[in-house]
Amino acid sequence: MAIAQQEVSIVEGANKLFVFDEIYSFRAAQEQAEKKKLNAFGVMAKLNPLKRPREDTVQLSRKESRLEPYWHIEATKVVDYDCQITYQIPIHNPYVQSIQINNDAYEVTHSRDKAKIDVTALETCHRKIFYDELLDGLKRDIKSATFKSYNEKYKFQELSEVAEDSNVIEPLLPQQAAIQQACAMLNSDAVNAHNIHHNTIIFNNIHLFLVPVFAFEFVWGTAYKTGVIEVNGLTGEVIEDGEWYKDKIGQLLTPEMLMDISVDLAGELVPGGGIILRVAGQLIQ
Repeated sequence: MAIAQQEVSIVEGANKLFVFDEIYSFRAAQEQAEKKKLNAFGVMAKLNPLKRPREDTVQLSRKESRLEPYWHIEATKVVDYDCQITYQIPIHNPYVQSIQINNDAYEVTHSRDKAKIDVTALETCHRKIFYDELLDGLKRDIKSATFKSYNEKYKFQELSEVAEDSNVIEPLLPQQAAIQQACAMLNSDAVNAHNIHHNTIIFNNIHLFLVPVFAFEFVWGTAYKTGVIEVNGLTGEVIEDGEWYKDKIGQLLTPEMLMDISVDLAGELVPGGGIILRVAGQLIQ
């Protein structure tokens, strides 16, 4: 079996930045968080009859408005290949013993009242495999349908840059890992091939979306515990077991900076495999 070297191509302009407009204000979010602050330490703490959080023992310690990332990745795998296959062709004449096609003779096999010949052929194939996923940049168990609903229901705008003081959470799923994940999924779809002549993965969209979220950390003084209440700036949803993310992107963020792919990425996309990487027309090997 001959396998063509795979080429991974990222088209020019594939990397884009988008931010959603806030629907809920910071003040409204803080009011909701204050109402739920006794729930910030877990259900067991609230149900403990001997020691439970009370209004006078739980105080707000810090608060922030932040932007949480998720990716929208669209890619297409294009494969040109040959597939060697044997066609079983039924023969309706019960008395025939052999058939000649273009000077090639084929023996007819009989089984009960049926007859057939086996013809080996080489199929020339062209196949496209599509990938379109929305991935949480913080690697939480959030379904892609949730992010899809954000795109459909709420207003967002494309940005040429995001200021360094915008409190963008550092993605735990960086762009490089998101691309690797997409390539792994595309390559997991088996292609039954005898020879592969052309094998390309093309990334048309690598979009980073930023969702406004408000976070409020509360301290339960008598128990020396902290808990975080989050309020989604789009939906107003209150998350009682929230997180306080320390790692922020501490510099100006632009679409060009999302091109964080290094030479090492070419070898990491398919470990041990031959990869050609083209980023906006530039060749990386």
